[in-house]
Amino acid sequence: MNLNTEQLEQLEQMGYSLITPELAAANLEVDELEFRTELGTVGSDVRKAYYTGYIRQLTETRQAIIKAAHNGSNPAQLELLKLINRFQNSLNHV
Repeated sequence: MNLNTEQLEQLEQMGYSLITPELAAANLEVDELEFRTELGTVGSDVRKAYYTGYIRQLTETRQAIIKAAHNGSNPAQLELLKLINRFQNSLNHV
């Protein structure tokens, strides 16, 4: 699948905006099965663009939760504890 620079930028923004792969493929007017294959292929431009956006959103959200938790927000502290536990569990399975 060959997406041009503009499409890859759009895809990155869709990943950032948490648009599902199905909707991203529809928006780009590409075959959904081919898109999903590319999304699952390590090193593909599609995967890099989509996950760059998604990870940027994930990072910003987690940073906001951490900041709110450090500022005393009880809901944010509970969410941070959940994130820490999930992270620790993933490290234990490495």
